[in-house]
Amino acid sequence: MKIVQISDTHLGASVESTSEAARKVIDYIDNVLRPDFVVHTGDVVVIDPDNAEDREHAHGLLSELRTPYRVLPGNHDIGEPAEHAWQGQVVTSERVGAFTEVFGPAQWRVDLGDVTLLGLNSEVFGSGIDDEARQWEWIEETVSGIGSERPVLLFQHKPLWTVVENSDHNLDIRESGALLLEHLERVNLKSVGTGHLHCFRTKQRGGALEVWAPSTAFMAGAGDLGLGDPVTQQLGIVEYTIDGGDVTVELLRVPGVHDALMTELDDVKASVDTVLAKA
Repeated sequence: MKIVQISDTHLGASVESTSEAARKVIDYIDNVLRPDFVVHTGDVVVIDPDNAEDREHAHGLLSELRTPYRVLPGNHDIGEPAEHAWQGQVVTSERVGAFTEVFGPAQWRVDLGDVTLLGLNSEVFGSGIDDEARQWEWIEETVSGIGSERPVLLFQHKPLWTVVENSDHNLDIRESGALLLEHLERVNLKSVGTGHLHCFRTKQRGGALEVWAPSTAFMAGAGDLGLGDPVTQQLGIVEYTIDGGDVTVELLRVPGVHDALMTELDDVKASVDTVLAKA
């Protein structure tokens, strides 16, 4: 079985650079890789969680995928917990609702043969809003129904394990990670795929493989975070191969999608400047 993870597409109605890259990604997935399923791990829209036009543009583009897929929210889609929220983009139930109205549930379970995919909304962990409590209830009920035998692949936007200590950015799900791991001890967790950091890295975490997926849009200088482990900074997607209970991953370049920094994309910078002007 093959699963493809894409992340941090940063799509916008007036941002042609990232949309062009996403079209090439979609074509490559559908016509070359032909996986069983695709997971988008968030930051679907370019920068502004309140821009309905960007959401509709992103949904329309992703709907061109012929492969079955699900989408998860990132911080630029719905905001994030108040502490260290970028430019005051705090997650709210209204923003979560706007996302789910277009892209579907913010947490989900998909069973593919003998494998279960779990998608979680990382942006509500530690937020204190009603959506967080409802998700914890959903997690409790869902993991109880999976059992301890089926291989489980978890996906969310932000990393589960701590990225760097005492960061003044929301790089991971912070204290919520330990509680989530307690819940996941009841399932046969094989991998945890996340985005957010715009780079690729794998690390074995007990019986589970941690996977950071790169962006399809632009690189963001994660090498400056003092991560301690080597990362690969390039644009691309991640292909998961599930063979029995074994999960392996491969970072793939998409033909025609060339590495770029955000500062090199004028249309992305213009969208960022618009948000900064409103803050």
